Amino acid sequence: MYQIIRGGCGSKHVGNFQMSRPDGLPCYVLLNVRSQGEFHIGGNIYQIQPGTALIISPGTPYSYTNPSGNYMDDWLHFTVSEPAMFNSQFPSVNTPIPSGSAEVYTTLIRQLLWESSYTPAPYAEKNIDALFEVIINHLLSALTHADTALPATPYADRLRAIRLDIQNDLTNTSDISACAQGLGISESYFQHIYTQLFGTSYQQDVIHFRIEHAKNTLLTTDLPMEQIAEICGYNSPVHFYRQFKKIAGVTPAKFRKNNK
Repeated sequence: MYQIIRGGCGSKHVGNFQMSRPDGLPCYVLLNVRSQGEFHIGGNIYQIQPGTALIISPGTPYSYTNPSGNYMDDWLHFTVSEPAMFNSQFPSVNTPIPSGSAEVYTTLIRQLLWESSYTPAPYAEKNIDALFEVIINHLLSALTHADTALPATPYADRLRAIRLDIQNDLTNTSDISACAQGLGISESYFQHIYTQLFGTSYQQDVIHFRIEHAKNTLLTTDLPMEQIAEICGYNSPVHFYRQFKKIAGVTPAKFRKNNK
C-alpha cells in the first residue's frame, strides 16, 4: 500500500534557508519537525514548535523556514496505492499535529528507510506497511487525545526513556542525582518535570515498578523470597518485605499463598 520514494533523518537548514514548493509535490510528504518553524500550507500559516508532525497531500503548495534560527526535521516522500482509502483513514492531511514525542517518529522513519533500502521483497513491503500503520495510529492518537496530552517538555522523550529503563532493569536503577546529571539539569527540576509528566514522583514510580514485578514473579515462579527481592532491585530482603507489605497490605509469602 505504501511506497517510499526518498527520505532523511536529522536534516538541517540554516536560519536564512526557506523551502518553497509553490506547486507542491506529486506525492505525500511526512514531516517530523524537530525545531521551531513557520509553515505556509495551502494558504494557511502555522507557527510550529518542536515535536510536531504533519502529512502534506500531493499537489498542496507549501513552504517553511525558521525565522528564529536553524531548522531540523525528519522527512519522507511516499505514495499510497489507494489514496482515497488513505485520505479516509487519515483526514487530517495538511494539518500540523503536536505529536508529543518526536523521538518516536524519528525511530520509525529511520526504520522505514532501513526497510526500504536493505530488506528484500516481499518482507520489505509488509514491514513498510506495518510501520506506516504505526505512524498513522500515533498521529490519530495525538489528535484524539490532544486535550488530555501529557504536558510538553523538551526532556519528555529522555524522561520516557529513563522510565522504560527502570521497567526493563530494576536491578540497575539510577538515583535522582545521576538522572538529573544525565539531563544536565538540577535534581529539583528533574523531580518537578518527572512528576509533571507521569503524575507521580521518580521514587514512587521505582517502588511501584518493583512491587508490581515482585507480585508477578511471586505468582509465576517458585523462586525464593531472597532471590525475588534481588531481581526486583532490593539489596536487603528485610527492606523488600517491609516495602511490599506497606504497598500490598500483606507479606510476600502471604500474597503468594492467597493468590496462587
